[in-house]
Parts: sequence; C-alpha cells; structure tokens
Amino acid sequence: MLKKIKTLILLFVFLIAAGAWAGEIVPWFDDSTALVDYTAAYDETGSDIVSLNPASTITFAAKFTPSELDVTEETGPVLLIETGGSKYGSGLYICNGEIVYALRTSGNGPDRELTDLDNSDGSSSVEMGKALEGQENKVYASLDLTTGMIFSSVNGVRRINYLYNAPTSTNLTGNQAVTFLGDTSLGSTGGLSGTNPLLSASNAWMFTGIAGAPVRGQIFSQAVNPAVMANTPSPAVNAENIDPAVISEVSFNTAEDPENAGSQNPDVTGHFVTFYEGTGSDPNLSLPQLYETFVPTGTDPISVTVNSPETFELDLGQDIYWRVEEQISGAPKGDAGNVTGPFWGFATLPPKPAAYIQPEDEAVFDDEQAMFEFTFTSKSSASSAWYKEGDPDTELLPSDPDVTIELTQDGDQYTSALYLDNPEAADQGYYYCKAENEFGSLDSESASLAVKRMVVYWPFDGDYLDYSGEGNDITPYGTPVPEQWVDGVVPAETGQAISTIGNRESAGETAPFNVAEYTNEITVSLWLNWPGPDSFSTLNYRQIVCSQDDSDNNFFLEIDNRDGWIQINAPGYSPYPFYQIQRDEWTHLAFTASEDEVAAVYVNGSQYEITDPGRFSINQLSKPIFFASDVQDSENLNNVLEAVFDDVRIYNYAMSPEEIAGLYYDVSGEQICVEPNADNLKYDFDGDCTVDFDDLAALSIDWLNDKMYLSSLE
Repeated sequence: MLKKIKTLILLFVFLIAAGAWAGEIVPWFDDSTALVDYTAAYDETGSDIVSLNPASTITFAAKFTPSELDVTEETGPVLLIETGGSKYGSGLYICNGEIVYALRTSGNGPDRELTDLDNSDGSSSVEMGKALEGQENKVYASLDLTTGMIFSSVNGVRRINYLYNAPTSTNLTGNQAVTFLGDTSLGSTGGLSGTNPLLSASNAWMFTGIAGAPVRGQIFSQAVNPAVMANTPSPAVNAENIDPAVISEVSFNTAEDPENAGSQNPDVTGHFVTFYEGTGSDPNLSLPQLYETFVPTGTDPISVTVNSPETFELDLGQDIYWRVEEQISGAPKGDAGNVTGPFWGFATLPPKPAAYIQPEDEAVFDDEQAMFEFTFTSKSSASSAWYKEGDPDTELLPSDPDVTIELTQDGDQYTSALYLDNPEAADQGYYYCKAENEFGSLDSESASLAVKRMVVYWPFDGDYLDYSGEGNDITPYGTPVPEQWVDGVVPAETGQAISTIGNRESAGETAPFNVAEYTNEITVSLWLNWPGPDSFSTLNYRQIVCSQDDSDNNFFLEIDNRDGWIQINAPGYSPYPFYQIQRDEWTHLAFTASEDEVAAVYVNGSQYEITDPGRFSINQLSKPIFFASDVQDSENLNNVLEAVFDDVRIYNYAMSPEEIAGLYYDVSGEQICVEPNADNLKYDFDGDCTVDFDDLAALSIDWLNDKMYLSSLE
C-alpha cells in the first residue's frame, strides 16, 4: 500500500484530411524541416545532426517493413532510429515485437521495464504498440520535456504518456551521432541502457527488413502539439470518483488554429460528440455507444449536457469514454476532412467507498499525540478500521488506552481519525485505514509514523556506549588504552572525551541502522578539538562522523585535514564547506538536514549558514555510523581523523536553531545569538542580537549627512 503515482495514458485515432499537413509519417510536420531524413539504412559518424543541447523537444519518425526475425527477436532491441552517445540520447526500437521509445537524460540508468515513466534515475521508456510483420509500418514518438509528454503513434493508433521526475530540458542529441536501421554496424547507444536485455545497447540488433521495401527515418527538433485537436476536457482525463448525483455536463476547448496558437481553428464549424460506456479495456476497441450529439461552435469551453433523461444517465461504478470530432467546413460526421480527437475517459464513484483525502505522514515527540485522518465517500452506510503494516498487519483496537478511533459523517463524506497517545519507537511504521460498506472495502494509502528522538549519544566517559537507549554502541578498531580518555570540553559538565591523536585504533563504527527512518531528517551535534594536519596524507578529507558502507552512503560531516575547513556532504557527493576551524581549541559543530532537503550548519551554537531548498539531501538506508573514520578504515586506518571528540549526539529530526543553541549553552553556559543572519536582525548595527534604541542611535549619528556635489561651487 505504498503511495503510487498514476500515469496518464490516452489512446486515440485521428482522421486527417489529405494534404492538410505535409508530413508523410508525422502528418503535423513539414518533412522539409527534418534535421535528418534518410531513405536508406545509415551508420552514425558522430556529426550527423545539429546539437539540441539544451533542448526540450524532439521527434523521431520511421517508415519500415519488418521481417519475422525483427518482430520475434527476444534477446535484445532491434534498432530503428536513434541519436546520442554514452550519457544522453533516445530512439525507437523493436523490443520482442513491441515498438518502444527509450530516453536517457543523464548517464546509464539501472534496470527498467519497457514502460518506465519515472525519470528520476535519468532513463525512461514507453511501449508504443505492436510492429506489424511484413507490412509497412509508420511510427513516431514526440517528446516535450516542458510538460513531460511523449506523444506516440504506431500505424495511426496514437498514445499520450507523461513522464514524471524528468528535467524540463537536457542534451537531446548527445554526441550528435545518428543511426537509422544500421547499414553495416551499430555504433551509438541512443536511449539504451541498464540491465534489461531488451533495452541494453550490448544486445542491440541491426534491422533485417524485407528486401526492396521502402524505408524512411527522420528526426525533428519540434514536438507534436495536441492542442490542434479538441482539448482540455472536463472532467479531466482519467478523472475518478465523479459523483453521478452532481455531474450534469462535460466540456472541452475547440481545436486551435495551427497557424495561430491560442485561437480557435476558424475552419471548425461544429463538434460531433460521442459517448461510450467502457469496461476498463482499450477504448480504441469497439465500445457500446451511449449517446451522440452535435454542438455548434461557440466560446470555449464548449459544454455538453449529460446525465439526463434526454441524453444518458450515469450510475455508480461506470467507466465513460467520449471524444470530439471537429467538423471542418460543414462536413458530415466521419468525413476524412474532420479532425477526430482522443478518447477521454472518467469513472464515476464506485458502489464501495472511494478515497477523497489520504492520511499524511506524522512525526511527533513521545509526549505528543499522533493523528491520522482518512476522508472517503460512500453512498451507503460505511464503517472504518485502522491497521499497522507488518507481517501480518495488525488492527488497532479502541480497547487500547493509547488508541482512539473516531468516524464522523457529513452527507456522503466520512472522515475516520486515528489518535495515538504516548508514541514509542516501537510504534513507528506505516498505518492505513480500511473503509467498508455493503458493496466492498477500500484501503487508504499508508502513512508513516516517526517518533522524534535522540538515536545516538556518545559522551565518551571512558567507554563507547550509546546512552540514547537505542543501543548504537561503537566497536573500536583496537583495544582501548587509558591515554585515549582525556578531559572533555568542560570536565565538570561533560566528563571525559576521546582522543584519536596517536591512537588511530580508537576510531570505530556501529552496527548498521537507519538514522532517518520514517523522518528523512537528522541532526548531528558534537564538540571537536583539531590539532592540525597529521602525517597520513592518503586522503585530504577525513570523516568526523558519516553513515555509509562500500556501496551506499547517507551523509557526511567531514574536515579538510590540510586546512581545517569543515563541510557537510551528501550521497551525490556535493560538498558544502562552511567554516574553517581553529586549531587546538574546542568548537561546537552541528548540522541539520530537513525533509525538504535544506541543510543548516551551526558553529558554537549559532546558525552559520542555511542552504536553499533541494541543495542537501540524505538517504534513508541502514548503514553503519563511522566515528573519526570511513568505510576503508576497517582495513588500514589510513583515513582516521586525529582529533579530540566529546558529547556526540545524533537525532532523527531537524532541530530548531533554539534547540541547537540549547545544546551549546548546556555545556558552555554562554548565551549566544541564535540566528545572527536572520532578516529581522539586519538593523542590529551594534551586534547585540537585538534591534533597539541603541541601533537607532547608531543610525542617527549619520542622519542627514550630505555629500551631494554643489553645482553652485563650480
């Protein structure tokens, strides 16, 4: 029940007037504008196409007649047309009979399915339709990264898919190499990458085809504009849970003028609108027709009455498809000169409960109350229950004194609320609600519960134990020696500290654990006394504390052992240096990483800098915490940081500036300015962390001073 992202897929067939557009394969384009236009197989040379870098739009088109071998090859992709190199590119391929558009926007992505719309790893792909053996195929795929749209067509059957987590522009031509079918060799990688053999460049095959059959391959720098058809439907495409008791009309916008974007096509003289009842199958297949009507032109949006005795009536649990055929110059319905748009679909409320507002993640302290809410719609009497995910899932019962469940009703809308008192670490996990009526049940999406707390506390008072209660003790690399235990920052407050100076074996690591589990946030706080560079020059950057293993990492707090610059680092290795530490003196260092990927760094209790949103992120993986060392030190100890450490704390949430200042004050007893760079302190001229009359007096000293040049003195 993890949260899922829905993808939008439309399928439709167009009827296009002969000669209305010039393109042989892409009827919306003029073939003379193609960047490349091949009528025979072609091997890349490396400078085959103009650079589209950065760019947002590209279209690949191919005409070909595949052989039986082309459509039955199971071991790898058969190349149609592609451009790109080792990091960027895309193209069209036949993958076990399915025509696929594959895209890479950054390097080589991992394994992916033939349809993978999540571009967060830099690679995506879309199944377009079946290749027809022994027949001429005309196919194209049109990419527009500004919207994430992939508009594809296979022999007149067109689809729209939308990418998510994709850049709005990238290098779309890579090293500018283009291959069409492959004449004698396959030299580039285009959109191929990963371990799926059907999308692997190392498994690619040259196109065989039928001898003598005409071929054509094109690449354009533009993308198909779906607005040249009827567009902007309401309800939105693939809308769900439409209430039959409420909906009385649908609407759409008239097709745009291809020569004047944003204006209605002046040749459109009316709209043929047809409705069908679907069964969840491909709407391009034959579907029962419910109703058809003709609507004259008018101001957008164009409205069509539905759900009435004169049209057709809606009920619970229906899938409705509809499409608009734009009448051109008074032509009859079905005329080849008309422009038939996509099938649009929506679903009415099901008889069983339907989700309205999903529960959200919660992060609370152990003295706070956690609350989850799930709002759903039910046309009949409904009940609810809450569960915690597990093996098996566990129902939460109101008989538990820490559990309260309430169900309220407002008409057809129900809200189920779960309250958890006195949350503990054992309560962390994923929770969901099950809503039920006489027709069936529905599970909500799962939401996480995190209990904010300290997960590491190493006071180093003669041992390596974790006094947070979480059991994250350090295992040192060698047997402890008495001389490694030295006076702490303030011995009366902090007791002892640990010195790795000349005692490199006193560094160590914990067992693996997930610091930021369920929160995606952390705080690291410690006192450090650095004596300066040591004699081990194998690595400039030494870890103060970090979370990693030999395959992945979560976060770093590190020091440049040459000059004492402190920096934080992230899994993507994007260092953020922020302070040059003084030698041979105690300094309090802290940093926080929040769920919105903002890092704040602190020196001696004061907020020193804060990053922009998205600049710093961490991973949520179960990894060891390395103290004064990194993953390589379990073998040779060359990267150990020689320094003195005290009062190391790690929390599973991002502490506030006031809380960080409190950690510093508890040891130093010094009151400090929590946020000296805050906007509301920009008029603190005397630096006392307060804007008051003293600052006004400082400003008034120079009041009305005038250094204007007087022209009368010329």
